[in-house]
Amino acid sequence: MESFVRLKNRIQKMKNKLILEKIKNLGNQPGCYLWKDAKGDVIYVGKAIRLASRVRSYLNPNVKDTKTRFLQVEIHDLDWFATTTEVEALILESTLIKKYNPKYNVRLKDDKRYPYICVSTSEDYPMVFLSRNPKLNGDRYFGPYTDSRAARDALQIIHKIFPVRKTKLKLPLAKPQRACLNFHMNRCLGPCQGNVPVEDYKTMIDQVLQFLDGKKEVLVDNLRSRMNHYSETFNYEIAAHYRDIIERVVKVRERQTVVSVEGGDEDIVSFAKRDNEGQVVLLEVRSGRLENKKTFPLTGLTDSTNQELLESFLRDYYLNARFIPKTIYVPEIVKSGLDALLSHIQNQFGFRPKIRNPLQGKKKALLRLAERNAELALSERILATKLKDQTLALNELKENLKLSDLPRVIECYDISHIQGFEPVASGVMFVDGKPYKAGYRHYKMRGYTGINDPGMMHEVVGRRLQRLLNEDEALPDLIVIDGGPTQLNKASEVAVALEIHNLPMIGLAKKREEIYFPGEKEPYTFPINSPSMRLLRQLRDEAHRFGVTYHRLRRNKAELKLALDEIPDIGEKRRKAILKHFQGKKKISQTTIEELCQVDGIGESTARKIWEALNTSKISVL
Repeated sequence: MESFVRLKNRIQKMKNKLILEKIKNLGNQPGCYLWKDAKGDVIYVGKAIRLASRVRSYLNPNVKDTKTRFLQVEIHDLDWFATTTEVEALILESTLIKKYNPKYNVRLKDDKRYPYICVSTSEDYPMVFLSRNPKLNGDRYFGPYTDSRAARDALQIIHKIFPVRKTKLKLPLAKPQRACLNFHMNRCLGPCQGNVPVEDYKTMIDQVLQFLDGKKEVLVDNLRSRMNHYSETFNYEIAAHYRDIIERVVKVRERQTVVSVEGGDEDIVSFAKRDNEGQVVLLEVRSGRLENKKTFPLTGLTDSTNQELLESFLRDYYLNARFIPKTIYVPEIVKSGLDALLSHIQNQFGFRPKIRNPLQGKKKALLRLAERNAELALSERILATKLKDQTLALNELKENLKLSDLPRVIECYDISHIQGFEPVASGVMFVDGKPYKAGYRHYKMRGYTGINDPGMMHEVVGRRLQRLLNEDEALPDLIVIDGGPTQLNKASEVAVALEIHNLPMIGLAKKREEIYFPGEKEPYTFPINSPSMRLLRQLRDEAHRFGVTYHRLRRNKAELKLALDEIPDIGEKRRKAILKHFQGKKKISQTTIEELCQVDGIGESTARKIWEALNTSKISVL
């Protein structure tokens, strides 16, 4: 009979043979390949200059890359798209990743929801507004803005500085209409009245575009030149209008940090990552000033390298960017994979940006700044996700356990001992899904010895409930017992004896993560990875950890006392001093004579006698 490993290898060889048959039909043209699992789901998308060679490399059994080894286990089928050029493959790869969201690809999270500022230059009288769906229709888009509030703030500033129209109309109108309030507040030129030349309105829109491009110094120079022109020709009202715009632009410009006295447009890109999640921060430097900070959440980082992270982000971001600076600074040199992207940018914008990795100086300091911002943003996002999961978990518990109220306060109890030696119990408290350390309790068993977990659970729950009643404290919303129906029924008996009715109580069995209700023999099961079950497991594991720590401390103390009792000429006073000195520390059997001499009342000769006795004792002192 074949072993499991041999059978697994045999199945893998059969899969590889079928895939190799498919590869025979592939040429060495550029394109994208899609690895699928046994369910037919796409689990990885990649691009290649030579499809056949690249796909064949995934079947190499001696591959060292961790992610590829995990991928090899799951791949079951192959699909591909041939393209004419590598640039086409790059664009297609980005589209396919967004479409299939494969788990082994590094990818931007929720990138479709980012807002852009749109200037509708396809119209004679353009508007400036927010849009989440950029289109290739002749309009100009600026963004994406990962912070929608920042996008709205920028739009508000533009509307305050530039009198662009704000009402959706198809201009010019067949019949001019009366001006709205914005016109009378000098916040719109009023093209709906039919008396604003297209050329004059276009001049203002060009200024808006310069503002959004970050070219504020050029904009101020142009505005100042126009103001002087109208002033010299005695058009003081128009000159005053330009003067007001200049003052507003200068105020916005003064709030931005100068990072380069020589000016220039640059992007500073850095990142932080934790397990499967990551965060990229992009600092936009325009004309030497720090104009904007953008943050992008990433996912799919398990077993991914920093190189793969950077390459994936640069591809996804700059493929859709409407403005690209001459220089992009990154924290590590991206060795490969960007040639197609840079070629695409050169075709679109007429230049090839430089990707640089500064090792020192001001640019390195900016990279560190971006990295710190990325760390903060990632921590904030992970915390927000946890809080969301906790709220979801509590709502799930209320629904699954048929509770009348949300279980905001949950307590969990566990028994800890080794063959009945030094039995203890632990109780932990979670408030709103988070550990509440002030509510943690240790219990030394009083009424039971030996192995009697149900009886001990009866005792500890009874002591806890009796104390709450005596002190007129609120009862928990839910009690979780670490154990099956026997422990749970014993715990519920004491609640009935104390005349505490309708106190929600469940048992959580370790073996199959099953949930028991008092008086019911058959367990209930819920999705093992649901937020509610994750919260219950966290409770159970925390109670177990807290109990084992206390049990180990008491066991060590008891065994140490037993070992000291076997040493002659050691009185009660010295025993107490030694127990106090080594409580909670390393194994006393591993101590030295010098350390024993540090105990009050222990001299060198006594320390040597104790040390020799401990090292020849048959008792294992932990």
